[in-house]
Amino acid sequence: GTPGGEDGASRRVRAWFAAVGAIAMAARCGILIRGRRVAAPRDGSALASRVAVAAPWHARVFCRALAEKGEREQLKPSTTSTSTEDDTVGMRDVNDYVRGGGSERRWLLKQAGKTSRRTQSRKMGSVLRGFHDDDDDEAVEKAVDVMVIGCGPAGMALACALAEEASRLGNGMKVGLLGPDVPFVNTYGVWEDEFLDLGLSHCLETVFDDAVCHFGDGDQGAVTVGRRYAKVDLDALQDHLLQRCQDAGVRFREEIMEKVERSGEGGGAVVRCRGGEALGCDVAILASGAATSQFLEYEEDVPSAGAQTAYGFEVEVDAYPFDEKKMHFMDFRRHHTGVWRGKALHPGMTRALTEEGSWGTKTEVPSFLYAMPLEGGRVFFQETCLVAKDAVPFDVLRRRLETRLESLGVRVKAVLDEEWSYIPVGGPLPNADNETLAFGATANMIHPASGYSVARSLRRGK
Repeated sequence: GTPGGEDGASRRVRAWFAAVGAIAMAARCGILIRGRRVAAPRDGSALASRVAVAAPWHARVFCRALAEKGEREQLKPSTTSTSTEDDTVGMRDVNDYVRGGGSERRWLLKQAGKTSRRTQSRKMGSVLRGFHDDDDDEAVEKAVDVMVIGCGPAGMALACALAEEASRLGNGMKVGLLGPDVPFVNTYGVWEDEFLDLGLSHCLETVFDDAVCHFGDGDQGAVTVGRRYAKVDLDALQDHLLQRCQDAGVRFREEIMEKVERSGEGGGAVVRCRGGEALGCDVAILASGAATSQFLEYEEDVPSAGAQTAYGFEVEVDAYPFDEKKMHFMDFRRHHTGVWRGKALHPGMTRALTEEGSWGTKTEVPSFLYAMPLEGGRVFFQETCLVAKDAVPFDVLRRRLETRLESLGVRVKAVLDEEWSYIPVGGPLPNADNETLAFGATANMIHPASGYSVARSLRRGK
């Protein structure tokens, strides 16, 4: 080698030691390795075997897990989960890991936990009949004919559509919903025409005349979509679906599903619940979100899912920096870097960065600003990574959003709500021969480019 440098052999040795060190750290953290959940070693002798298993694992997910310092080991699902008490145990492969939240799972659970801070105008349990309300024998083996597991927009839309069709045919089929009786909490944006086609105009809170994207600075970088955009009124949508379920005779049971089993040679299924109850049905349909993929078998030998991550908050501001009549849909301008107006500074620095490659901007995963002006001086701002195999952490997106707003001169007076949106994108589809069926995000009914799914699930559920 040359003075001050190193030859190829030295570089290989140094890289080998770095790789072994990283693998050892991963084994200590306790992460998924080729579909196997590797716990932290209890003694030195166990470390070697876990390192051997770790070596060939998916590099990018592996590195992200290391960066998160094994936080996944400490995670527990929320009480509104439809899976087991520690559903990380059931994760079999990278697909389950990514669809279950990956290294950002704690934020996914925090978003789900927001149900305790909102109220419903009507509880499902106070409106819908129970599974056995009109049965003479409450110990009947079959609770309903078709059981839809999951009470989000997709599950409710499917349940009422099935019950409406059963009523039209007059076949007496009983449809039931199983899941937590909680309010919707995710912020949904949709194209207005999609909800108008579904007769859901009354479920729109705010409508914008157009949507604007920015792919560069100046007028040349601005693109208008030419399509009206809207924010969904969560309370109105949930109440609408609940009314449809009530009119169609859908039954409801507030329970958490543990697993679905076949009921024997006679066919049908048994849904085992966290409370110990076993509920029989002819067909079980899982509509509980992407995180419940471990209950199904998916295609093999296809690329694993990526993830769209978005951190947002609803805030009160002094002034809104864009056109309030248009949806600020995708703004890829780099307000969050040091190259924008000399205002976005790296922490600890007193002057703006001026080079395009400063602060890692050349290699960073792109993200964009998504902004909705609402009534009363409120605005919903969100920083979104459209998709990445290695999910961009929420902490990074929050830093970018705060720095972006600072560079735009937006002064936040109060934070009213926070949102952590995690959407698996792409990846395998459920196998057609699954005995338990799937619908909505569980069935990967998510647009592979945008991450949108609500309008499609409502349309297919109609």
